Amino acid sequence: MFQFIRELGIIVALTLCGAIFSLSSGLMPLPWKEPELAAGEIRLKDAQVLNVIWIDARSKMDYDSGHIPDAILLNDLNWDTGINDLMNTWLVNPRTIVVYCSSKQCNASKHIAKQLRDALPEAEVYSLKGGWEAWEK
Repeated sequence: MFQFIRELGIIVALTLCGAIFSLSSGLMPLPWKEPELAAGEIRLKDAQVLNVIWIDARSKMDYDSGHIPDAILLNDLNWDTGINDLMNTWLVNPRTIVVYCSSKQCNASKHIAKQLRDALPEAEVYSLKGGWEAWEK
């Protein structure tokens, strides 16, 4: 019985050492830390590697003052025009679609991305983490 308790103690000690090492070295995320990417998000560096179709979910005024090259303006106010522009591009050359808005606090890109997933279930649609602010950096 004593040997069993001693072996169990060794196993517990080794498990704790492994867990502490994984947490402190960054190999495993801290359990209380928010995930780096939410579901349906993509980082700018990952999106830039892909040949994506950019969708700007900001206002027309923001779009006119600057946008990602070849980005299509698509928001709730111009949904019909924007979706036609997107379809003209996507149907010719289906690619991943990445939607962005002003910043990481902006939810317009997530909203438009969800609408696009519903409208185009076969398309791969993401929202850009950090939005336009990430692009400008």
